[in-house]
Amino acid sequence: MAQVPAFSGPDDNSRLKCPHSLRNRFRKQPSTRMQCDNKSRATARWMSFRNLISVLLAILAAVASPSAVSQLRSDFDLGAQWRVNSTARLMAGMPPMHPAHIESAQTDAWKEHAAAMQAAWGKVMDGRVAAMSSWRDAAISATCPVNKTLLYPFSGPDFFNAWWLFPDCDTFVMFGLEHIGEVPDVEAMNERQLKGMIADVRTATGDLFDRNYFITENMARQLRTANLRGVVPLVMISMALAGVDILRLRPLDIVTGPRPASAGRSLRQLKGVTIEFRAPGGTGIKRLHYFSVDATDSGLSRYPEFVEFVRKLGPTTTFIKSASYLLHGREFTQIRSALLEVSGFLVQDDSGLPYEMLASRGWQVRLHGKYDVPIPPFQRAYQTALYRAYGEQKPEPLPFTFGYQFHDYRDERSNVMVGLGPSPEKRAAIEENLGKRVAMRAISRISR
Repeated sequence: MAQVPAFSGPDDNSRLKCPHSLRNRFRKQPSTRMQCDNKSRATARWMSFRNLISVLLAILAAVASPSAVSQLRSDFDLGAQWRVNSTARLMAGMPPMHPAHIESAQTDAWKEHAAAMQAAWGKVMDGRVAAMSSWRDAAISATCPVNKTLLYPFSGPDFFNAWWLFPDCDTFVMFGLEHIGEVPDVEAMNERQLKGMIADVRTATGDLFDRNYFITENMARQLRTANLRGVVPLVMISMALAGVDILRLRPLDIVTGPRPASAGRSLRQLKGVTIEFRAPGGTGIKRLHYFSVDATDSGLSRYPEFVEFVRKLGPTTTFIKSASYLLHGREFTQIRSALLEVSGFLVQDDSGLPYEMLASRGWQVRLHGKYDVPIPPFQRAYQTALYRAYGEQKPEPLPFTFGYQFHDYRDERSNVMVGLGPSPEKRAAIEENLGKRVAMRAISRISR
């Protein structure tokens, strides 16, 4: 621990008790006794203040040292909170707060990084965020639509869109194939490593700033570099830019017991992390749960706990964008069924749940933007029923880019569906009727 400097102040060398010569004169000189008592109390107060300052300096010296912990342990671990928020700010091109990061922020490489990040973020704030916020209040709600819980499947590290569209939600549940990763250890980096890390940050955030989505194949490379690993750093950057205060990071484990030998193969071992944070100017604690998971039917057969976890979240506000049209295929039937079951309110682009599937289940869907043939290689996910619905509703173009339909900032092909699910009673009746139809079709095929 670093040496704590001694503090001195008025009467620092005086004793807490009156000098013996003064005590002998108490009875004869009451005023002298009063002066001595006042002096003793003042000295005691100074000593208490000095001790408090010494303790605080010792704590600061400890957390500023390179050996400070790299993970947040609790809401009261102020040193670790300080370090992680400072790391987030450093990556986001904002002045860091931690003493161990000040030197890094003095390098020419970081100053260039800060200028680039702030220029890119300024354009996003003035354009996309302002438009999204205005549209959100008019088309969705200024509050979390259902149950204060946002469910964002196939999200990757996209806290940005989740936060700016649903800032009133208290719990954010996100999952994707991308690894969780770790908080970068800036204190352990030399200048070359720091330069490489911040260059990786600009590369990894480039697609989000330019297109408003992450590209899966790019993330496979960008989030596995020597100094930037996984989803956590990018979520931290979005939080820092949004003015969010990170309180705690901790592992989230929902796996119970060993996997049965008969379980299917999975591309990922199910792992989770919880990030507790506080909104700017807020007092309550919000939570982001992120799971690295293979959400195919084969992958989930190995981790049935995850599907059960999702089903227990309902009813949720569900958000789906830039999801590679995975829910249109046959390999994601379990998670698709769970999403249809738990979702009470839905905001998505055309890559989410198929429109015809929503309409047949009694969803009331308002359309926004413009629908067109999906970009390559997703042309086969074109939805005729959705195209007809757009023709009937004739909505206005979106004032911001959203989803895959992006060419440049003049592009008006982005689309959003805002849906309200049926009541639980109506939902049960619809599902029962759908089940009967499926059974009848199966019987008809067999009889042929």
